[in-house]
Amino acid sequence: MIEANRARTFRFIALARLALLVFWYVGIIATCRWSGNVFGTCAKFSSVTLFCFTPEIIGWTTTICPDSSAGSMGLLSLYTFRRWLIDQSWPNVVLAGVGLGLTLLTKTSWIFLIVLYPILALTHQKFRTWHSVTHLLLIILITVATVNLGYCFDRSFQRLGDFQFFSQFLAGPNQTGTIRQRISEESGNRFRENWIGDVWVPLPASFVEGLDLQKYDFEEGKWSYLRGEHKFGGWWYWYLYALMVKTPVGTILLFFIACGWAVWKVEWRRLFRRRAMRPSANTKEVPSYGLTATFSPEFGGEGTRTESQKRTVESRERNEQRPLVLHENLILLAPAVCLFVLVSSQTGFSRYLRYVLPCYPFVFIWMSQIFSEKAGLPAWLRKVCWGLLAWSVISSLSVFPHSMSYFNELAGGPENGPAHLIDASIDWGQDVLFLADWVRRHPEAKPLYLSLHVFFDPRIAGIDYEHPPVDPRYSNQREYLTSDQVGPKPGWYSISVHQLYSRNKEFAYLFDFEKVDMVGYSIYIYHLTQEQVDDWNRKHGFAVDADSG
Repeated sequence: MIEANRARTFRFIALARLALLVFWYVGIIATCRWSGNVFGTCAKFSSVTLFCFTPEIIGWTTTICPDSSAGSMGLLSLYTFRRWLIDQSWPNVVLAGVGLGLTLLTKTSWIFLIVLYPILALTHQKFRTWHSVTHLLLIILITVATVNLGYCFDRSFQRLGDFQFFSQFLAGPNQTGTIRQRISEESGNRFRENWIGDVWVPLPASFVEGLDLQKYDFEEGKWSYLRGEHKFGGWWYWYLYALMVKTPVGTILLFFIACGWAVWKVEWRRLFRRRAMRPSANTKEVPSYGLTATFSPEFGGEGTRTESQKRTVESRERNEQRPLVLHENLILLAPAVCLFVLVSSQTGFSRYLRYVLPCYPFVFIWMSQIFSEKAGLPAWLRKVCWGLLAWSVISSLSVFPHSMSYFNELAGGPENGPAHLIDASIDWGQDVLFLADWVRRHPEAKPLYLSLHVFFDPRIAGIDYEHPPVDPRYSNQREYLTSDQVGPKPGWYSISVHQLYSRNKEFAYLFDFEKVDMVGYSIYIYHLTQEQVDDWNRKHGFAVDADSG
């Protein structure tokens, strides 16, 4: 398709990606409604601001990767489930089931929600009757039906023993003791020889096979990079580190303030007392620091209360609604924590921070409580929070539209990004059209040696180039070669960060030269003169044959 349409391909892809804005709007609306209903107007503004201006969300919402969309749909799913917990009506049952089904269709990482939903329901104080149990079972059934409908019931209800699995988790250990290849001859099924293999799986076969292949990817392992070290496999703390260097400093400080204030406000002695308090029948959900607060109409409504009556009602609300306060925090943080732990536990490789991106909106809403006037923060601390929020926005916009390459000030900014992470954290070929503009503005850049982290020929973007020569010190150690020439050679070099910091050290000689320009933050430009090349060769003891070069 790219070969047939050439440069028009980029316009087609841009038009197709406009559909992703729908998921972005869903995330904004869900964030706005949830934080506004629970914490109030100031919290609503702050949480939506964090959602809209976080560099990771900006960068990955514009790609076909499902992680940002999964964050929006996961938030919508939990929001509809929360509404059902508060008001267990039949319309809310349908919305909760359809919401969870659409979320699973967006990204299968959310599969653990099928287990988390019953836990959240059982820990809620309104979940006490068989009526609630019936509703919960219907939510799960509607979820399964929605997933099957999304696949048009393709091979649904297939026997578990009839699947061909490749991961050791589902296929069992390989007899040769090695990782299986994705060919049918090496498939397996650990359930085929026992009674579990006769169980009918109420999900589309492709959905189940997708779970198996995702698990296989982590078992197979890939090369990962962290702080200059290449490693086959990953690190359990990789995502924590990546968050610390790729999240705006203002947002990080806001998170720690929210954590500190939450710990400070806990009444530890009362926390361990057993109190079975239920809200009265005449209750209403209102914005308050109490997260899910109630008031009784006995005072004649909120508009006619005296100051003394308001203080009395507020004190009683906080005491009676403490179980709901704790559960509101649980329903916000449990999905984010579970997903983060699940992803971090898969140490077959550590490459993509976007895998934990669906956690972001939940944490943003939880953090937004410190902006609420009802939170009880000192006035000076609330002003500090607003300043930190502004810092986060300015920091994010300072690198826009190159948000995918964002690194915060503590990490040294995006210019110092390769010292921490490479691959999709800074360079996924997203700046190739910016490079095409740079080439048009610099006709003197001839010859141009180019190596980018893309999966198509850059000539399609109008860039005429040659493959750069490889480093003579490492040419014999490489698994493959993109050029049969050995360098360096005089000319202009356009090398992407991922290629430059590759474990193959293909273009390591460029580290001995100063870059003259950057395209975005993912492509470095070098200009090597004949004199510089001769000096480099003499310094490293290489002789160049005049005839063959």
